[in-house]
Amino acid sequence: MHIRNMESSSSTCNYAENEHPRSIVHIDIDCFYAQVEMLRNPELRAVPLGIQQKNIVVTSNYEARNYGVQKCMLVSDALKSCPNLKLVNGEDLHDYRAASNKIFELLQSWKCPVEKLGMDENFIDVTKLVEEKLKCVNINNVTYSGHIYNEYGTECVCGCHIRLKIASQVANEIRQKIYDELGFTTCAGIAHNKLLAKLVCPLHKPNDQTTISPEHAAEFMSTLHSIRSIPSIGSKTTEALISQKIISVIDLQQAPLDILKRHFSGDMAVRLRNLSLGEDNTPVKQTGKPQSIGLEDSFKTVSVKSEVEDKFSALLQRLLILVREDGRIPVSLRVTLRKKDAKRLSSHRESRQCQISASIFTITNGALSVTEVGQQKLMTIIMRLFNKLIDLSKPFHLTLVGLAFTKFQERMTGRSSIVNYLMNDISVQSVLNLQNDCDTSASSMDYSAASPSSSTTTDLSDAEVEPSPKKPKKVTWIAKRRCLSKEEVASPSKLKVGELRLNSKELEKVSELRLNSRDRSLTPRASPAKDNLSDASDTMKDIAEGGNCDDCPSYVDKEVFNALPDEMQQELKVMWKNPTGSGMTRSSPRTTNKAKPNTLLKYFVPHK
Repeated sequence: MHIRNMESSSSTCNYAENEHPRSIVHIDIDCFYAQVEMLRNPELRAVPLGIQQKNIVVTSNYEARNYGVQKCMLVSDALKSCPNLKLVNGEDLHDYRAASNKIFELLQSWKCPVEKLGMDENFIDVTKLVEEKLKCVNINNVTYSGHIYNEYGTECVCGCHIRLKIASQVANEIRQKIYDELGFTTCAGIAHNKLLAKLVCPLHKPNDQTTISPEHAAEFMSTLHSIRSIPSIGSKTTEALISQKIISVIDLQQAPLDILKRHFSGDMAVRLRNLSLGEDNTPVKQTGKPQSIGLEDSFKTVSVKSEVEDKFSALLQRLLILVREDGRIPVSLRVTLRKKDAKRLSSHRESRQCQISASIFTITNGALSVTEVGQQKLMTIIMRLFNKLIDLSKPFHLTLVGLAFTKFQERMTGRSSIVNYLMNDISVQSVLNLQNDCDTSASSMDYSAASPSSSTTTDLSDAEVEPSPKKPKKVTWIAKRRCLSKEEVASPSKLKVGELRLNSKELEKVSELRLNSRDRSLTPRASPAKDNLSDASDTMKDIAEGGNCDDCPSYVDKEVFNALPDEMQQELKVMWKNPTGSGMTRSSPRTTNKAKPNTLLKYFVPHK
């Protein structure tokens, strides 16, 4: 166990019970990109290694750092500092993402909330796990694992010290398991909140950990020289604080709250003060699947449309790999450009996005894929959006292009799922594509994060639109016999979806027929036996006897009916013959909605 002593005296902790109930662990992977490359090629472990993206060394291993190589250093400067530096191209992030996901999955095995922060950092709330372990240990024998930030101080009456000791042991177990199973060395920070856990994490890099107790929070924060060191404070807030001569964290701690409230809202002013004192109540939020999956490619300048198309094509190929690994079906695509303004010597981003048809994606052997035709469709959409962002009649200069799928729908993966049929059946896709091509009235909100200088808005006029599942349109059941081949169909599961559609005009006739039947039921007739049967019921009586559907009601497709198994035909005949028993009373046209939900009747009657 290592102790970090501080010369300054620590304040006494007079907190109420359960004032610091949480135990948070922050895990940071040491030189993540470099470790991924060293695990792929063990020969790189003993040499200075730098990961190159364009002309920048984005990170390096600790061998290279000993020579003075730093993050985001120019390649030329890095080679001057370390002539024998081994450079590896790190522009393709696929392997880094895969390694990050493996680490995240491993952390979830502790059954604690895990919040992902970038590729190489994770927060873990081990509060419940610590409480369980606390019941089974002798608190007198529990010690800290790793380093401690200033051991000396009065223990808090809430018992957080013993909880943090156990949390430090849990953090050590987590780090050890990551190394044993995946080969990555890590560092960790342990505290009662996320802010302190993150800030103390790098104190003893690499491959070590540090714990800080609540009573040393304000003291530790005062050692941070710049207010920008606090993770929750961004550049604009920093500028506003500097304008008030608040530069260091100590300045923020000592600034009167009234002064802060003059330039910030009351809640913001209080939060800034709390952060400067090391107080943070934000919870660890369990990370789910990302809301968007995107890639970007930056370069010096591109001014030709064909070169832009080549870069988009390369990005699309890489992006489709990520989507296949994710497993969800994208339904929205965003294009981002960074334009260079030669006159102002500046650049700004602009984005456009539109909906895309889910039928572009197919499911092959349980995996999501896109055919060559589908890729051509996506490229067509991409270039349409590009043409809306760029006026090709004028010269343009781009320094970045980006692609992202921004909205997704989950898919069913079971063997019996209808999605497998809808996504793979060519004739069904043709029907869906026809509907999408004809639908030009749908619209969508722009979810892109355009810069303030961008005045673009989303235009979906050229996009293929997929109807939103949350706001379904009135489905018109149009019988498309071209989707049903003349060969016999063994069962309804083989029927094409288009065959189950009825023409809206036929539905109107059905409604009119039912209303007329209702009126006739109220008119006295000579034969009482016919008062309770409609013309359709009389027809179905003959159908039941003859075994065919030559005289089916007008709203029934005869080919579909004849393709159904005998027992299903009989069920429908009984329903039509005895409307009262099946819930089809003529007293009200709306009573058909009360039919049993598991019957076939609902597929053959008009829905209001």
